[in-house]
Amino acid sequence: MSDASIPPSPNEVADLKAQVKLLERQLKRQKIARANAEWFLESYSSDAYSATQALRKALHESKKRERELIFLNRSASHLKTSDSGASFIFSAIESAVEFSDAFCGLAFITKAGKVVQGDDNKIWQVENGWVEASDLAKVMLDELPLSVKEDYSQWCVNIVERPDNHEEAYVLHFMQNLGNGEQAWLALLTKNSELDEEMLYVLDANKHYLQFGIGYRSSKHEIKHHKAALSSMEKDQRYLQEKLITADKMAMLGQLAAGIAHEINNPIGYVRSNTSVAGDIFKDYQSALSEIKVLCEDAGGEIEARYLALENTYSLKDSAEAISEMFEESSEGIERIIDIVKALRGFSYPSGDKRVAINVAEAISSALRITNNLHKYKNKVIFTPPETDIEVLGNAGQIQQVLVNLLTNAIYATDEGKCIKFDVESLEGEAVITLQDEGKGMSEEVIGKMFTPFFTTKPPGDGTGLGMSISLTIIEEHGGQFEVTSEIDKGTTIKVRLPLA
Repeated sequence: MSDASIPPSPNEVADLKAQVKLLERQLKRQKIARANAEWFLESYSSDAYSATQALRKALHESKKRERELIFLNRSASHLKTSDSGASFIFSAIESAVEFSDAFCGLAFITKAGKVVQGDDNKIWQVENGWVEASDLAKVMLDELPLSVKEDYSQWCVNIVERPDNHEEAYVLHFMQNLGNGEQAWLALLTKNSELDEEMLYVLDANKHYLQFGIGYRSSKHEIKHHKAALSSMEKDQRYLQEKLITADKMAMLGQLAAGIAHEINNPIGYVRSNTSVAGDIFKDYQSALSEIKVLCEDAGGEIEARYLALENTYSLKDSAEAISEMFEESSEGIERIIDIVKALRGFSYPSGDKRVAINVAEAISSALRITNNLHKYKNKVIFTPPETDIEVLGNAGQIQQVLVNLLTNAIYATDEGKCIKFDVESLEGEAVITLQDEGKGMSEEVIGKMFTPFFTTKPPGDGTGLGMSISLTIIEEHGGQFEVTSEIDKGTTIKVRLPLA
């Protein structure tokens, strides 16, 4: 009889089964490790991209505020030193050309449609100063409606062809009445057919500067208004300085948060993977221990007695249950760390570009559904949708995040049986979302800190302290603002104001 016809022995079959089971466990662990590695790689790539975008945005905002600050300093200086109406008008066009990065500018004063001050054949260039350039001046002059008598409310824009290079460009022009039938005209010619948002901001500030200056020189009575305007500009200057410092700090904090998130992600990926694999292996040990117990009970006699003695000595059953609980608690702790890391990433990169019309009542109803398990057995939540739709323009996911954060905090602060009320109304071009609770209330000190990153009144483990700081960033990016009033032991009212769509 050949060896091939001899059936395998029970020991060989058992060895083969053990090897198959070992291979299955190894394959399962490899799959888990691979899934965790893919998760970590995806998270790392997302962090890298988001960090780059956040850094670019912070750098752009910092440069923009720096230019605005320099422009306000220059404008305030001109208002203090110029001794005639014409001088500050010409200084206005010089500043406008320099800070808007236009190709050249034109300025003069007319009366009854004729030039009375300035030269409508001379243009201003940053490199050359005032120079004769009749062809470029004519291109701008042809676009000015000199017969118009009413002030411009905004800069006007016309498309022209530059005579020097025959390329498309823009003429931006503005007129301000000086009184006594005189009008001040300012015009700029851009370098190409692109209009930068920063250019428009500078020109708008230039318009206000011109209006303030003209009002100051119109009569002695207007001097007080000029001082108020000058004081306002100085306040704007201080405000911009504070905003610049704050922006730099927040940019640094955002990068710090992103860095912390990245550094935590590295080890947590390994811990998450190893804990999951170790938990599966221990389940195999538990199964093996149960089978050994059954074998010993079947064998009976001294073998069963010795097993029971070992089980009593080392508390095998209790120890196994305790270790299983430890694995579960460790897994929960790891997932909580991952949630905190996600919150840190959200604080670092909260901006979203996709803006759509959002029905506020539907967003509130959705937030109530999301938090239903938190309040349905604890608080009475009241919300009556308005009769007409109220919509805001924004990122739907971010607005939802803010509403859930506010509602979650209200539920946490409000004792069982007490009420929470949501309301929304349209008021003076804004959607006003109001959340009132009958909770514990907050002191002035807590209200002052509630939007500070990592500040929380919750016990350790119940909150990250990032929810309200993220919410504030989201609402400000949507052009809105928070209003908070609170009284200890009586409750808190939070209003969120957002521009209507």
